[in-house]
Amino acid sequence: MTLRHRIGGYCEYAPAAGAPRFCEAFWTHRTPPGPVADGAAHRVLPDPAVSVAFWCLGRDRRGVPLDRGMLLTGAKTRPHVFPLTPGLELAAIRLKIEWVAPILGIEPGATYDRDVDFATVRPAFAARLVDALWATRSPAEALPILARTLAAGRVSRAEPAPAATAALDLVRRSAGRVPCERVADRVGVSMRHLRRQITDAAGVSAKSYGRQLRLVRAITLADRQAHADWAAIAADCGYCDQSHLIRECAALAGFTPTDLHRERQLQRVSERSNTA
Repeated sequence: MTLRHRIGGYCEYAPAAGAPRFCEAFWTHRTPPGPVADGAAHRVLPDPAVSVAFWCLGRDRRGVPLDRGMLLTGAKTRPHVFPLTPGLELAAIRLKIEWVAPILGIEPGATYDRDVDFATVRPAFAARLVDALWATRSPAEALPILARTLAAGRVSRAEPAPAATAALDLVRRSAGRVPCERVADRVGVSMRHLRRQITDAAGVSAKSYGRQLRLVRAITLADRQAHADWAAIAADCGYCDQSHLIRECAALAGFTPTDLHRERQLQRVSERSNTA
């Protein structure tokens, strides 16, 4: 797998070769045992993505997960603070938003702003996933098994509308930089037709989806810098200027970019203090 991004205990990977095409990303999160740095938090930014995660809280000497289960992390319409629980590990598949209904049998908006026990959504399937994953010895080992098991348990053979899939893939590849009108032109359909297909498949507009992805991209770039160059980041992500980025961050995340960056950098401090 190719590492796309890392901040604190969170690692995001491009889907492994041969992964089902409904996978947008693989990700893991591990909070080391021991105290967490004061003020450290993993703030999940607004994002319509839905993930299915295998979690465990500690492992025995052989690496076998102790407490374990399945978690469904719903789409976020507002920022969400993910608690840094010492010893918690997650291995997750982030689904392309238009594939949530065919794979899981629920609408993408059904779990807005919630993280729920997957066993309450699909009990038998959640048990099957745990059975397939409990013998894995690391989050990285669990990821391809989780992807294959999700594919095998797919609820519907129906697929999202091709125009919606092509358009949303373009929005994802450009991290929201391509305007909606150009998306429609490239896909070869009218704006009205594209809006209807995307709304039906994903429950979100291409414009709002791109707006959220653009902010995620900006903060991801800042995560890689001890002292973020906000003007350069704004230009790289397609904002008019730094002020535009500041306004969008405040509107979508409730923070200035500088405050959000400072909070996220504390995850690195917490990680270093637990691995020193």
